[in-house]
Amino acid sequence: MLVEIEARIGSLNADISAAISLGPQFRIGHSYVTPDIDETIRDSRAWFRAKVETEIGPLLDEYWYDAPETAKAARAKLLARLV
Repeated sequence: MLVEIEARIGSLNADISAAISLGPQFRIGHSYVTPDIDETIRDSRAWFRAKVETEIGPLLDEYWYDAPETAKAARAKLLARLV
C-alpha cells in the first residue's frame, strides 16, 4: 500500500504542479501521509481513505475553489479502487 500511496500522491502532485493557478509550491507533502508515531494502522486502505476525506480532500477543495469538478476528480483519482 505504501507504493500505491506514493504513486497516487505523486500523480496528484504532478497535476498540482501543472495547474496554472497553483504550481509546484502547492504540492502535497509527506506529512499528510505520515502516521503519528503512536498510531497503529490495522487497515492501510481505510487509513488512507480517511486521510483523503478529512485532510487532503478539503485542501483540494480550497486549491480549486473556482473549479470544484477538478477537486472532485482529483479526490476520486486518489480513492479509485480502494475497497
